[in-house]
Amino acid sequence: MNIQENVALAQYTTFKIGGSARFFCHVSTEDELLKALAFASEKKLRVFILGGGSNILISDKGFPGLVIKIELRGVTYRTEGDRTIVSAAAGEMWDELVEETVERGLYGLENLSAIPGTVGAAPVQNIGAYGTEASDTIVSVRVLDRQTSQYRELNNQDCHFAYRDSVFKEDRARYVITRVNFSLSAKGEVNTRYRDVDDYFKRKTPPVANPTPRDIRAAVIDIRWHKLPDWKLWGTAGSFFKNPTITIDKWHELKKAYPDLPGYPEPDGRIKLSLGWILDNVCHAKDLCLDGVCVYEKQALVIVAKPGSTAADVVNLAQELMNRVKEKTGVEVTGEVEWVN
Repeated sequence: MNIQENVALAQYTTFKIGGSARFFCHVSTEDELLKALAFASEKKLRVFILGGGSNILISDKGFPGLVIKIELRGVTYRTEGDRTIVSAAAGEMWDELVEETVERGLYGLENLSAIPGTVGAAPVQNIGAYGTEASDTIVSVRVLDRQTSQYRELNNQDCHFAYRDSVFKEDRARYVITRVNFSLSAKGEVNTRYRDVDDYFKRKTPPVANPTPRDIRAAVIDIRWHKLPDWKLWGTAGSFFKNPTITIDKWHELKKAYPDLPGYPEPDGRIKLSLGWILDNVCHAKDLCLDGVCVYEKQALVIVAKPGSTAADVVNLAQELMNRVKEKTGVEVTGEVEWVN
């Protein structure tokens, strides 16, 4: 393991933005992770754990401590009854794992296709798309508990999963994820409840009545690439904001003002709003640009940055969008992307 100094971080993020790390290292084993954290402790440095860099915005000032790039690799498959336990190291690329499970005929991850980033980031954000969340299939997560410097297993309940949330976001400084275990099935039913996916198969000629996991993966990839920017051309982190959840009383109030506003009931009785619809139809934000940073023309939840843009430029546009939503609807918007330093 080599501790480097003053390493530019923009190259490690999909936004292609950010200053330098004071110290930086790659870790490919659990032992190296312990050594990296011991170095940070000895030097009294803040620590930032970096995966695929697809859901972060790093300050133009960079990071004054140690950035640890997680590169642990390896995937195993174990049969337990009618289930298959898939154990993937945190540094594995997420979409490569999804592709492999689909090719093996396993059900469970297909709706989460074409999401950038690493396996270790999936529980942190509880990534979700097209009616499925990572927490639906995660059985446990192996972590280094920095309070005790011991490795341990957290089960699904221990992870406190919620919409784009988990214990790993609640207490960022405590846990470092090294491996994630999923329970998948060789038999099951695919999830076509999400409208875009359902419509996709209905529009086929002839319509597809019983899609397979492979069909779902192909559909999700097609849908995503028609509404999301090309990561190679634009700096972006995908959806920048969470869809807000409001009370039923607030929902009725907004429906009077905006009758076409989509809303989706949550198990707790609250309503999840379509923030993309609000940004498009209430705030008229599509194509809005400030200093080379724009709302993506095909999906208002996505912010894209042209070459030469700064983190401050992204923050300015994000704040403008948050202010517009608050002014028009009274709803507070929170970010899905993590702002670093």
